[in-house]
Amino acid sequence: MRRIFLTILFLTCLKVVSNAQNTQPATVTVKLKNSSFLPKKVTIITYQPGDTGNGTVQVTMMPKAAKTLRYEEGTRIYLADAKQVGVVMSGKRIDKEKPFLVVKEEDAGKTFGF
Repeated sequence: MRRIFLTILFLTCLKVVSNAQNTQPATVTVKLKNSSFLPKKVTIITYQPGDTGNGTVQVTMMPKAAKTLRYEEGTRIYLADAKQVGVVMSGKRIDKEKPFLVVKEEDAGKTFGF
């Protein structure tokens, strides 16, 4: 009897974990493109839904180059200037400001120039 109870309990927990993994937000692939004829150093700051912190990536992009990025739907992307980078590095947030892009499912595969 105890063995049956433990088996049922284990299978129930396994089902709950399986369902929790299936409810992950959709991941959307977008491209950011340097539309300039000059190289640009850009700092990309992101706030994903449910995360308490931010993601920060700094890249130097050659002219007309594109960078492929994958984010959860609802992620707010900021192309930060030096002042915004300073705010984020001091531990504060910039997510009250207007983002460059809020990732939507319809954005999948699109290229956004800056």
